[in-house]
Amino acid sequence: MRCKCWLLAGMLTLWAPADAAKNFTRGGATARQFGVHEIELRGQPGDNPFEVTSTVKFTAPSGSETVVRAFYDGGRTWRARVYVSESGRWRWQASTGESGAFRASSPALPGMLRRHRDDPRQWMTDNGKWFLNLSDTSYFLFLEDHREWRRYVREDAALGITSLRVTALPDKDFDFDTQKPRKEWAAYCVDPDCISLRLENFRTSDARLEWMLDNYPEMYVQLILFPRGSRYGQDETAWVKFSDGAKRRIMDYMLARFAAYPQLFWLIVNDAHYGPKFPNNNALASEVGEYFAKHDPWRHLLSTGPVRFMPFPFRGAAWVSYYHLEDAYQLGAGKMELYRSDPVHVFLGEDRYEQDRARFDPKNPTYYYRCMFWSWLLAGGSANYGGRWERTEPYSLTGSKPFTNTYREGSPDRRTYTEGLKGLDSVIHIKKFFADRRLDLVGFQPKDELVAGSGGGEPRPKLAQRRGREYLVYDPNAAAGGQDAAPDTSRTARFRVDLKGAEGTFHVEWYRPADGSSKAGEPVEGGAAREFIAPWSGCDVILYLSPKK
Repeated sequence: MRCKCWLLAGMLTLWAPADAAKNFTRGGATARQFGVHEIELRGQPGDNPFEVTSTVKFTAPSGSETVVRAFYDGGRTWRARVYVSESGRWRWQASTGESGAFRASSPALPGMLRRHRDDPRQWMTDNGKWFLNLSDTSYFLFLEDHREWRRYVREDAALGITSLRVTALPDKDFDFDTQKPRKEWAAYCVDPDCISLRLENFRTSDARLEWMLDNYPEMYVQLILFPRGSRYGQDETAWVKFSDGAKRRIMDYMLARFAAYPQLFWLIVNDAHYGPKFPNNNALASEVGEYFAKHDPWRHLLSTGPVRFMPFPFRGAAWVSYYHLEDAYQLGAGKMELYRSDPVHVFLGEDRYEQDRARFDPKNPTYYYRCMFWSWLLAGGSANYGGRWERTEPYSLTGSKPFTNTYREGSPDRRTYTEGLKGLDSVIHIKKFFADRRLDLVGFQPKDELVAGSGGGEPRPKLAQRRGREYLVYDPNAAAGGQDAAPDTSRTARFRVDLKGAEGTFHVEWYRPADGSSKAGEPVEGGAAREFIAPWSGCDVILYLSPKK
């Protein structure tokens, strides 16, 4: 029986945290703009507290209203959360009659991710700034027994990473052979019909998101909402058996508990097959996508994850706000050509992992992932790194912790790795390049046809230009591509840029992405094709042409 709004609502004693800089606040504490504020309600749990319907209306200083569900958090406790979109005095009113107020101060945090208002292929945060997506794979960051999760986040931030791919409620019994949880939805549900939810897992993920918001508000999380519920390559077998009430219950709870967090963007399912042979997989993605698009109060960016090599299967769906892809050896961002006409951001969420399987592992990971990141950025999208995806270990510890992958004994893919990861060694120089120049990619258009390399292998140079006044070129100076990708150490990057459609004089700057070195070149005039020769030999390079003042 579905309970009515009978909560005996009454706030606990209001308190202010000792740390005034908290970005997640409660009760009467002063909130921060673009942070999260929570109120606590008390009531009797009844037969099934997860079926209790209670709402809270939050009224912003401007008068705009947001109604959210309160979620059950054990005992006699319900909580309601709001994304603090404005500074000033907020008011709230519970459906049970209780009310209150709190204040929100600025300066603001970055805020939620959005499609950029001036360029739908780019992202921005609510504070109006362009978002540079440099992503890492950390599926099991929220496992309760993960001892080094704080260190993992700290190190990734120091390495230049700006987003993490994380499973919302990872299953400690995940079966790596079949690549599915052994008990399907056991991390979410206490019972097979998902009548009751496993609060301890929700609390663990919640506590880590709160810590990240307080300490690393510029680290975003692609939250993988739900498990696939089937063996890899098969159709889903769990969601399809849930009643409509159970589906709404779990979706409403996820939204009530997590949607106020500004650092999240949604991925419905990871690594799923779609198409005519997989009707249940199709239904799961569509049902969740449509429900979240309608009921998420703040409309986070939303997508779903198809398997490797599959074109994005939901192009044109109203609920999709970015495309998530999986592929392999996409150093040149060639798959972006499939989506050039689509006004959405394309995110390569999975390429080949570092230290996964020797027959697929990139042999020069520092160069490989640097090349991939730069190529996808100049193509108008973004890319993701993955190293030892099964373990989620802090980067600096991988050299002292041998890692044996989970492929079966006797498999050619079984291997023990003893060297540390290297794929993120130069990512910080990508972040610094844009930050130091106060440069963004808003309005830059991929125009590879305007650049021609003089030799070298695949991948080829990438070019993006903004209104014919700024040009960015990345030349991988590649000796080889794919798994063997490496720079040509015997060659100096040299290429020709077509500036026939450009006017005026351009400032020339060279940047070495391996270590962040830069050098000025002689100014050049537009109106003709110009040849450029890098000032360093044997490495990949960036060329930035900007109007000379």
